[in-house]
Formats: sequence, structure tokens, C-alpha cells
Amino acid sequence: PPHVNIFFCFGGIVLTTFLFQVATGFAMTFYYRPSVTEAFSSVEYIMNEANFGWLIRSLHRWSGSMMVLMVNVHVYRVYLTGGFKKPRELTWVTGVIMSVITVSFGV
Repeated sequence: PPHVNIFFCFGGIVLTTFLFQVATGFAMTFYYRPSVTEAFSSVEYIMNEANFGWLIRSLHRWSGSMMVLMVNVHVYRVYLTGGFKKPRELTWVTGVIMSVITVSFGV
């Protein structure tokens, strides 16, 4: 369609970064220990000794930052282009709720 351009891809980028978060977070659960005494040493193990642990942890960090940024850009794009108007009010409300959850986890 002629009205679709690069600015309509932000929702897909958010989904992609979310899937990266899920995949890398799941991979790190095999090595991370959330106790007070073992947390730092488990992160050191992930970064220095686990196979590709440095890559998985870095992808997790950067995709989290990118997700928060892209959620904000997506919300602004939808607001500025009027994507929240009839018949999409419920979609807008659920999107705002999801963006608040994403930003609260990202802080």
C-alpha cells in the first residue's frame, strides 16, 4: 500500500526485540543464580567461561535497551498518525498498558 513506509515497522521491531529478550533470558537461566552470595560469581561465569555467554548476555542487555526505545518510538508514531482513533481505541489502551509495563521493567 502507498501509505505504508518504514515508520510502520516499529511494532515488528518491538516484537523482535521481545523475542530476543525471551530467548536470551531463557538461555541465561541455566547459569545465573539469583542468591545474594552467588549472583556476581554466576555473572562472571556467564561472561568468562560459559560458551558464548558474553554474547548472550550482551544481546540480552542491548535488546532490552532497544525494546524500551522502540516501544516509545512506536507509541509516539501511533499517536502522531492517529492510529488510536475509531475503531482502534481498545488496541490503543492495551498498547499503552503494555508500554508502561515494558518501560517499568526497563528502568
